[in-house]
Amino acid sequence: MIFVLKESNQQNAMTVNILIVLLTMVSMGSSPDGKPASEASSDREVYRNFDDILEQGIEAFYQADWDEAQAVFEELRNRDESDLRPWFFEAMVPFWKYFFAGQDSEMAREFLDWSGKAVEVGDRRLSNVPGDTTAILMMGGLHGYRGLVAASEREFRTAMRSGAAGYSFTRKLMQMSNENPDALIGQGVYHYMVGTIPDGARWLTNMAGLRGDKLTGFSKLEEAAERNSHTRTDARMILTYLYHQEEKYEDALRVSSLLVDDWPENEIFRYYYAISLEKTGRNDEAADQFRIVEASEHADLDKLRKESRERRDTLISE
Repeated sequence: MIFVLKESNQQNAMTVNILIVLLTMVSMGSSPDGKPASEASSDREVYRNFDDILEQGIEAFYQADWDEAQAVFEELRNRDESDLRPWFFEAMVPFWKYFFAGQDSEMAREFLDWSGKAVEVGDRRLSNVPGDTTAILMMGGLHGYRGLVAASEREFRTAMRSGAAGYSFTRKLMQMSNENPDALIGQGVYHYMVGTIPDGARWLTNMAGLRGDKLTGFSKLEEAAERNSHTRTDARMILTYLYHQEEKYEDALRVSSLLVDDWPENEIFRYYYAISLEKTGRNDEAADQFRIVEASEHADLDKLRKESRERRDTLISE
């Protein structure tokens, strides 16, 4: 069974509790220097081709074509090593391999190394342009992801520190635009995280002055998932995962079906969709979806294929 759905693993709940993540995508209303688009026309011309190429890399990333995505992000880093965006997305590749494709601690180390480099780029960027909303967004995401990986590696104090750092960036973004869907994701995950922390760990959040509840978290994530923004993919991914944790499988099915519709080549999204079908008693449909994942030739998804085969065999034998 892959990492993220180890149903017998009690540690998994704590992993989710540390999930202070501001998930991803480029802020489409800002230029790379943090200026409003209407005030940055000449600079935007310089970056137009850069942004077009970045979009291609992001699309490859969400289709789980990670080799292509990494090649694009490397090209962009070489063109402008001060732009945080390609650093951010390149760091996300080992994160997905580790957390969503069920790989080992070596992949966690690769992510922590890459994300550490990206954080350094972001720190330099914000020291020069403190109001760069894209950099603030991505720095929140980087720290949040680092907290999540640290939690899954059982380094909980590091996870809390990273999560708190991530939320400090989220708060900055929310102060700039309360209607920003990226801020909604940060708020939603924060509320869920705080609302599910076990009683025995409450002293940590109390000391940090953290308050939140799960219902508010889901409400904000659902709102972000409905926005006409790239970030709705991230919101839907988080919602699917968290609905599984809460055993709200009809909700997980509703959201995961949207992910598969938008990204049919992404085997990870399809795997979640198949499990949602299974959990809601739609066994024939689930078996068909598991079969599609099992037939994948993706080099990094061996464990996903194995898990799909085992689940399909179980469904067929029932």
